[in-house]
Amino acid sequence: MKKCAVCQKGKARRECLLKEGALICSRCCAELRGEPCGDCPHYADILRYQAERWREGSLPEGHFIAEINPDAQQGVDDALALAEKGRMDEATEDMERLVRDYPQCYDVYYGMGTLHGMQGHHEESILWFEKCMAIFPYFAEAHFNMGVAYQKSYQLEKAVRANRKAMDYGDPAEEYYGHAKSFLEDMAKMIRKNNGVDLDTYLESSVMFDQSFAQMESGEWEDALAGFLACTKLVDNNASTYGNLALCYANLGRKADALAAFDRALELDPTYEPAVNNRLIAERMEEGTPLENVGFESINYALEDLESRKG
Repeated sequence: MKKCAVCQKGKARRECLLKEGALICSRCCAELRGEPCGDCPHYADILRYQAERWREGSLPEGHFIAEINPDAQQGVDDALALAEKGRMDEATEDMERLVRDYPQCYDVYYGMGTLHGMQGHHEESILWFEKCMAIFPYFAEAHFNMGVAYQKSYQLEKAVRANRKAMDYGDPAEEYYGHAKSFLEDMAKMIRKNNGVDLDTYLESSVMFDQSFAQMESGEWEDALAGFLACTKLVDNNASTYGNLALCYANLGRKADALAAFDRALELDPTYEPAVNNRLIAERMEEGTPLENVGFESINYALEDLESRKG
């Protein structure tokens, strides 16, 4: 028996993938399809098709281990109705009871995520939506609401991906679909206007920035430097990228390069206070002598920068 392509264990591929919630791609190669299919357009078509069949209640028996419970669904609706009236304590108490009573019902997790989102608890909201989609990954409304939570917590890359999934799995006739589409179009236009690049290029740079910033926090200056330099190749007009690039240079003893990077950051944003303060410190260093024990900070690379430049 061949090893499974997903878990690498010696069990039938069909048996394993069905347990993983995979899909049969009848249009492509009549084999079970899963995440390894990547961007296969046939696989994407199947996802949309299966999501529609789920809404119609016609998915094959056993395809998902997902509980559909009318009592739980009604309970979620009632709790959210209380929340909309401002009766949050009652709504929270009811939702907590539903979680205890229906621990396998994805609608309950969706309701809890929505309730936290209504209260501005965005990180908690995301965690509940993740639990929901662990049971039913094609729940378009959950993807959309999670996208809102990501947007509110300034996680642009994840907000974009969540809204894209909401559109992939959703119904164009639904209101959330239009909101997701508008969000993505607005972000693409704003990024093109402000940065001169497309949305995917900006997101790639954003992810690279986060990785480099984490390396900088860990004192991995050479790796962080390489990452920030790569960011500037993708998006060349972000002040915080150059400010952090300057700090990498400074901590590697490269004074001239650090000052030049600080100057570029301030050219892009004369009000970027971290660059103003850190440049004063860098002026006192000697070329070839690393600058140590200097605190640094970073404004959010994604939505905060975009929000400040709207209009």
